[in-house]
Amino acid sequence: MISSLNAGIFELYGTGTYGTDYSASAFGRGGISTAYTDTLSGNTNPAQLAHIRFTELETGLNSRFSYISDFGYNESSIRFDYANLMIPIGRKGGLQLGIHPISSARAEYQIKTSYITEVIETIGDIYSLSLGFGYQIAPRFYGGFAFELITGGYTFSNEIRFSNDAYYSSEKYFSKGIDGRRLTLGTVVDLNNLTVGVRYAYPYRMKYKTLEYNSYIEYAYNEPVDTTLTHHIIIPRELSAGMALKIGRRHYLMSDYTLRYLQDASLLKSFNPVNPDYSSSSSHHLAAGYERRGSVGLFVPFFQSLTYRTGVFYDKQGLGTEYQRYGISAGLGIPFNNFKSRIDVGLHYGLNSGDIFDNIEMNESFFQIKISVNSIERWFNTRGKYR
Repeated sequence: MISSLNAGIFELYGTGTYGTDYSASAFGRGGISTAYTDTLSGNTNPAQLAHIRFTELETGLNSRFSYISDFGYNESSIRFDYANLMIPIGRKGGLQLGIHPISSARAEYQIKTSYITEVIETIGDIYSLSLGFGYQIAPRFYGGFAFELITGGYTFSNEIRFSNDAYYSSEKYFSKGIDGRRLTLGTVVDLNNLTVGVRYAYPYRMKYKTLEYNSYIEYAYNEPVDTTLTHHIIIPRELSAGMALKIGRRHYLMSDYTLRYLQDASLLKSFNPVNPDYSSSSSHHLAAGYERRGSVGLFVPFFQSLTYRTGVFYDKQGLGTEYQRYGISAGLGIPFNNFKSRIDVGLHYGLNSGDIFDNIEMNESFFQIKISVNSIERWFNTRGKYR
């Protein structure tokens, strides 16, 4: 029998779930920010930084709950998500300093038979410390780049407890620290009511250190530590393309597609100690969304000042194990402080469906919330006003 403990089951393999780097506002649109921005949020496409008018500080929290019908609620977490400082540069440029997650793993469950109880756990994150710059190259053409320091780590443990007292319980433990570099390039073309954007992220240097030991509980004995340093790219390249269509004064339709590709999927083997199949090397994300921007003015009714968002999304997470992820999203932007600040709330509800090891199929429903607070100041003010 397999039962889940206190984390998601589909983040057990590889380096976790990708697509966690969306701002709260993009989250409410289904994870869309390649070709669309509202100037108040950090974006995955650095070309969007050219739209910055004011100095802005944005911080976000992430909360996730997941549920499996046979086991009940198996994950409940609230934690820091991201932070961005955005500064206008001249009349046509913008700069962003930020930290955001690239992938996240929170997985734990147990396998129980009449002979043994096995508990498997993976916990970890990969974060990006980024310096990005965007500039208006021509009247309708924007470009940008971001240099990213990749950092983070994962721990994997596999504990086996025997029902027969004649056998000793044991635990195998891996700890991996990650250090890397990534370059992200982006462009945006504004064609009146249609905006098109493209983004490419290329990890070009990476190393990770592995710490491994075996523990035998009854003897309180740990085997000698084995530390190795490996130079391999273990996060995928990413290519994103998106479009945004203005269909009214404050109404927008948009879509995004992202391909994540790992050149050698077998490199994830050390992150998948319980899964022998590493043939899958690509991951896909597709989303469509809608946003109705709030009105800005001294005498605007409160509900007209709100920004409303919704979307649908589909992910095929193939980096480590095959499963599908799909659902719906909703979001709300609430201005305050005379429209100089805003609270964004993004919601996802969906289903993870796929096979875990030994071809055991699982369906896991999840509910996720992102909340961010954005405050603008008139430092380095160069033009216009917040739109």
